[in-house]
Amino acid sequence: MIFPERPTISIIYHLRVLELVVSFALLAYAVVATFATVEAGKHPRALYYLFGAEMWERFSYYGMRALLVLYLIEHHGWQPQESSSVYKWYTSLVYLTPLIGGFLADQFLGLRASIVIGGTLMAMGHFLMAFEPIPIFYLALACLVAGNGFFKPNMSTLVGKMYKKEDPRRDGAFTIFYMGINVGAGIAPIWCAAIRERTHSFHWGFALAGFGMIIGLVNFLIGQKTVTKAVTDAGNDLRTMREIKRAAAAPKTEASDAPKAVDGEDDDKPGVTGLSALLSRAYPYVLLLAAMGLPAYYGWLVATHVEKPIALVMPTAFALVFVAMGMLLRTIRGAAKDKSIVIFIIFIFVVLFWMAFEQAGNALNLWAEFFTDRHIGSSSYTGESFQSANPIFILLFAPVFSAAWVMLAKRGWEPRTPTKIFIAMIFMAASFGVMVVGAAREDAIDTEITKPFVVPKALEGKTFDAGRLTMKPDHLQVRGVLAHYVVQEMFEKSAPEGWVDWVKSLDDVTKNAKPDAPVSVPVAATTFKMLDDATAKEAGVSFDGQSLRFTKHVAADVRTALAAAAPPPDFREAVTALEDKSKNARNTGLWLLLSYLFATLGELCLSPVGLSMVTKLAPRRFASLFMGVWLLASSLAQYAGGSIGESWGRVTPMTYFWLFVWTSLAGAAVLAILIKPLKRLMHEVH
Repeated sequence: MIFPERPTISIIYHLRVLELVVSFALLAYAVVATFATVEAGKHPRALYYLFGAEMWERFSYYGMRALLVLYLIEHHGWQPQESSSVYKWYTSLVYLTPLIGGFLADQFLGLRASIVIGGTLMAMGHFLMAFEPIPIFYLALACLVAGNGFFKPNMSTLVGKMYKKEDPRRDGAFTIFYMGINVGAGIAPIWCAAIRERTHSFHWGFALAGFGMIIGLVNFLIGQKTVTKAVTDAGNDLRTMREIKRAAAAPKTEASDAPKAVDGEDDDKPGVTGLSALLSRAYPYVLLLAAMGLPAYYGWLVATHVEKPIALVMPTAFALVFVAMGMLLRTIRGAAKDKSIVIFIIFIFVVLFWMAFEQAGNALNLWAEFFTDRHIGSSSYTGESFQSANPIFILLFAPVFSAAWVMLAKRGWEPRTPTKIFIAMIFMAASFGVMVVGAAREDAIDTEITKPFVVPKALEGKTFDAGRLTMKPDHLQVRGVLAHYVVQEMFEKSAPEGWVDWVKSLDDVTKNAKPDAPVSVPVAATTFKMLDDATAKEAGVSFDGQSLRFTKHVAADVRTALAAAAPPPDFREAVTALEDKSKNARNTGLWLLLSYLFATLGELCLSPVGLSMVTKLAPRRFASLFMGVWLLASSLAQYAGGSIGESWGRVTPMTYFWLFVWTSLAGAAVLAILIKPLKRLMHEVH
């Protein structure tokens, strides 16, 4: 069958009920556990509201992310290389724009206004995703990118402002806040996949993500007064730098009652000496060298026609940020500079960690969908569901880690932040080591089909599935699983010249098709036979002996099926039989779950403490800006990881997973050497 098989309604019903019950139970557990922790730690009640706002915002993001790559592949018929390119651009920009949003919040807009603007833009973006045309799809992504830039850095900064710098509750607060993130991320793939299957439409899944964003925004608006009071009680304020400067320039009687700007309090403290001091002085120039090298390297790739000119855009953007940050670091003095330098050095290892971790929405999502046996008895579950594993593990282990850090801190044994990040890198290497083992098992299983057929001339001498597929007359053989997108690519490339373009033209040809005004398109009878009954009914298409008769606009998924309907029947039947038979090489889902477990343990050693570290080390006048820099590490990681993702299908899965094992181990080895100098540069900050 050309079109992806759909589960029966009965299977969907019973399994979806089970998944929804589990997700509601997790939601109740997380909320109760979080509130209990807030009470036990005597945290400000404003943390409730920030917890809820971030939870629903992350619901919207991870619900959409769970569907994105599969939507492009299964609905629009794209290849992994194309979908990974969109994923790369979207996710890297999502984490680049917080640098701009953080700056605008610090200087002009303020935290609260920026969060409201960001939430509104993201809600618009999610609802626009509910429309099929590709131009609207790109507009939706643009709204999501811009909205996240305003929302993400300022929400985290707001949590930090509710505590004094020396407050021992800060790390615990960020761990609780991180639980909110993962409650939303845990239930989103389940709920959005459920509605996607129930309605047979990705667009309803995207719409559900939009409703989540609206709930989060309303939650934040309701709690604004409580949050403002918590910030004031901590001795901080929510004024922008512009407002602070105005207050300083005003007559003393006007400014005397306003909170004083706490600015540059570490600039007068002396910096460290020795090797650590050399590191502090040299690192701004390292950033400037990187700013020259990055676009130069990509410029060479463009000049040699390895990459398209558009590949220069993001490296140039990163280079400009590196120049700006390098120049900024040179203006900071004393202990404040030492502490700032730590953020930028740790930045490198955070990039390596997230580059591997964020394969969850891309390569690991494809592995779950096409290379994993997703059956429990007679029922099946979705590939998107695996993306709930990480946040669920977070919910289970975050309280344990939070309590462990507190217990170790009381005894003076708590590891410093660089040591925790070193441990995170080791866990990430273990995570992909597990995937290497699973991929080796998949790759070791050979499947072959012997049937009468002739290899189409258009495919002769071509390589598919990283060379794992062997095609000979009357004989097909593949190592591991023959994924559906490989079959789609083979069928489209073996179609007569102009066929795929003709199918794409149906988007415009059938735009005005209606039951009372059908559109007829001449076509061979064999084409209609390739459409299963459910697809034909959904498409509103019938065959009158000479033409396809459309009673409504042809959706992208139907066009995908039609594009693959033209190869010779004997070849098509042989490839389809090989695809079905090769499913026996699919792995158990336990490999993915174990991989997500190790990745989660690493995340708990890096992400919550990393957010807290930035709020403690960054100069207060650059609090949101440096939080944006911290999120920039994720942007660079997403771009690098997405670029690597474009090789999926061109290299074997085992080779692909090995890459992340080695990058994680290399990062851990370098960080081990730098741990002592970094601790000195952090001064009194733990």
